[in-house]
Amino acid sequence: MGKTGRGVRLSLATDRASALLLFMNTLTDRLHAVQEQVARLVSEHKSLRARAAELETAGRDHQRTSEVLSARVAELERENEVLRKAKPANNGSSLPGTKERIDELVSEIDRCLALIHN
Repeated sequence: MGKTGRGVRLSLATDRASALLLFMNTLTDRLHAVQEQVARLVSEHKSLRARAAELETAGRDHQRTSEVLSARVAELERENEVLRKAKPANNGSSLPGTKERIDELVSEIDRCLALIHN
């Protein structure tokens, strides 16, 4: 019985060692998988931050463009109003080219408004 008992104990110890080794390998594999996932997430986070910075810059550029175009529209509208109110000296008939200039201003205002809304 001594040899048989010792053999069973040795077999149990070997089984426990094998189970522990299997558990450690599984744990190591899981840790490696977590490390890879963290590295991927860090890389993705870095890419997303760079993209966010690009979009912020583009947003500021669009805002500046919109402000410039709005100022230009206001300027053109003032110039248009001045031309409409201008009274020529020859019995109220318009100066040569006034209507054409007003049409040009209206067209330019329309182009500016289209750019603002796009």
